[in-house]
Amino acid sequence: MSLATTLLAVISLTSCCDSISSWNLEMALDIKSSVRALHVVNADTIVFSGSGGLVGVTTNGGESWDTTRVKIDGVRPSFRACSAGNGFMHIVSIESPGVILKSPLDNLNEFEIKFRDNNPAMFLDAMTFRDNGYGVVMGDPTEGCLTILITSNDGETWRRVPCNTIPEIKEGEAAFAASNGNISVFEDQIWIATGGKSSRVFHSPNGGIDWSVYDTPLIQGGSMTGAFAISFRSDTEGIIIGGDWGNQEMNSGNIAHTSDGGVNWVLRSEGEGPGYRSCIIWRPEHPTHCLAIGSKGVSLSIDSGESWSVVTNQGFYTGRFTPDGNTLWLAGEAVITKINF
Repeated sequence: MSLATTLLAVISLTSCCDSISSWNLEMALDIKSSVRALHVVNADTIVFSGSGGLVGVTTNGGESWDTTRVKIDGVRPSFRACSAGNGFMHIVSIESPGVILKSPLDNLNEFEIKFRDNNPAMFLDAMTFRDNGYGVVMGDPTEGCLTILITSNDGETWRRVPCNTIPEIKEGEAAFAASNGNISVFEDQIWIATGGKSSRVFHSPNGGIDWSVYDTPLIQGGSMTGAFAISFRSDTEGIIIGGDWGNQEMNSGNIAHTSDGGVNWVLRSEGEGPGYRSCIIWRPEHPTHCLAIGSKGVSLSIDSGESWSVVTNQGFYTGRFTPDGNTLWLAGEAVITKINF
């Protein structure tokens, strides 16, 4: 394991609750990887995963990082989903063979393969965990339905949700491994957002046993349209974001909000939104604040997605807050940064 001795990029944001005033870029860390997944455990412990088999962890709030590049069958996979908790990191590769790894945070080289599927069509998109060791991984359709994997023992074993319990997929419907944001979990409820020729939300009210599916009003019909990320802040209120990856400036049909647990979705900020974004997250301790993150920049809403302010035009793929909502970690192409609110 290598110790990254360069401090990561620290961006200080001077703001009150309602406005953004200035940025100060201090230092940068070149990580030579496209990073589309990071997970913030607390103010000290943050993990990330990226292309070229790169995974990393800090346990001192980013002052230093331990990193390694993982090989499987002689190949360094692209890891676009990860999570951490209880002293371990969980890592997901995208393309076949689809694998889920588990490594102790104090030595990422001691990884174990906890799930493997050699199906050539396997493509795993996202992962999320709860504090009690319950985790969900989703992937593109195989065997005629979405690939949904669940663990209840902190990633030691994984079981696939049977296809006969999941609503049928539509032609051209899949998901995008863009920000590790396709899944949202609140208590026992799971929501999974899809995109492509159809963009819908799959919902389980009971930990993956039963499933329903709901239409969304997001732009869809093309291979790179629809929802790219979903986030719920309660059992009823959620938001989805995406758009048209081929027309990223378009700010219509790419944000929708629900107040009934995902049954009905209503478009927001039509014509005045941030355009295409690959990630949406709620800010802890600030019930109406959410961040939209993408390759064209980061935008803040303080009214649950009704209106938006530009935070930065610097592009990122994904982001996560510390539990107190005071620090936002961002990751993208060869960069990891943080903003202090």
